Amino acid sequence: MIPYSSLADYELGEVLGVGTVGTIYSATEKASGNVVALKKLHPAVSQDATIRARFEREMLILSRLRHPNIIAYHSGGDDHGTLFYVMEMVRGGTVKDLLESDGRFQWPVVVELGRQICSALQYAHNYGVIHRDLKPGNLFLTRDGTVKLGDFGIARDLHNADLTNSGMTVGTHAYMAPEQITGDASISGKADLYALGCCLYEMLVGRKPFNGENFAQLFEQHLRTPPPRVRDAVPDCPAELDNIVHQLLAKRPEDRPFNARSVQAVMLQLDESQQPHLADTDAAGPHPTAPHPIDRDSPTDVAAELAGPNQQGSRSAAAAATFDSPGRRLLVDQIRDRGKGMADRSVSWTRLAILGGAIVLGIVIALLVSRMQ
Repeated sequence: MIPYSSLADYELGEVLGVGTVGTIYSATEKASGNVVALKKLHPAVSQDATIRARFEREMLILSRLRHPNIIAYHSGGDDHGTLFYVMEMVRGGTVKDLLESDGRFQWPVVVELGRQICSALQYAHNYGVIHRDLKPGNLFLTRDGTVKLGDFGIARDLHNADLTNSGMTVGTHAYMAPEQITGDASISGKADLYALGCCLYEMLVGRKPFNGENFAQLFEQHLRTPPPRVRDAVPDCPAELDNIVHQLLAKRPEDRPFNARSVQAVMLQLDESQQPHLADTDAAGPHPTAPHPIDRDSPTDVAAELAGPNQQGSRSAAAAATFDSPGRRLLVDQIRDRGKGMADRSVSWTRLAILGGAIVLGIVIALLVSRMQ
């Protein structure tokens, strides 16, 4: 059952983002004082039955997905014809923001990000949900370095396919798998794995793997151009990381890794190679044991995964989302430095505005004095 609420329960603040069908606001829950994010359907499209149904489906999907690496859904409702839902507020920006400020990331940071993203994807895929729009702008960051996958607006629910655009081209062009471009109706979670490969490549190299001058060129590259190797641009990238990114960017879904968990296993092994002496009693909690790698061509015992998370699994996911690593510490530093830089720029602009106002005021006073004389 989805928790419902009323817009009257919230005080809307600044606009955080504007999409094609909705606007996201910072909002304060009046009863508790908690600051949340509130997504509201645009009035211009609120009477479109199909758009309303998809917005409600997005609410339903988010309400079902409870995972530390997925944006948490709080409640939603229909307030006098205006659909909206409330989710947790995430204050560390997005991976896209960090890429724009830092250019590219050190490979331990990419390993840490990849590990968390894979955890979110595997969980969603277990529930039959394919995101279909995985990209740096939809990867939100908390200040402690936790990744939160958000924006399930075009996600495909395999259990409710009537509203998920089967056979249509949907997604963000720079990260779309070949089967998304061709509108393959049998699309699977491996489309998200392809997008993950695009994201990881961009994080490591500082540019997207394919950069056509227009949509037609970009689609042609996704469909036919061999994917570039990370180590050609970043020689110090571990071969294992280069190889898994290359596999993720395979044109045929069957040539990609079997699932997100098998990719996560590689990330965990790379992470452990950096910290062989990390104590199990670290302040951040016990260090998780890396699962055995799963062969990308053989569905080795995933019955437990497909059964969905149980209570023990939820606790394990929460612990894994926050465990310490060199990459995590570097990531937290990057988030903090970006926040400090934004604050410094804000102070500079404020000072400039005050100075400009003082100059204008001085000119006005001088003109008034000259007229009086």
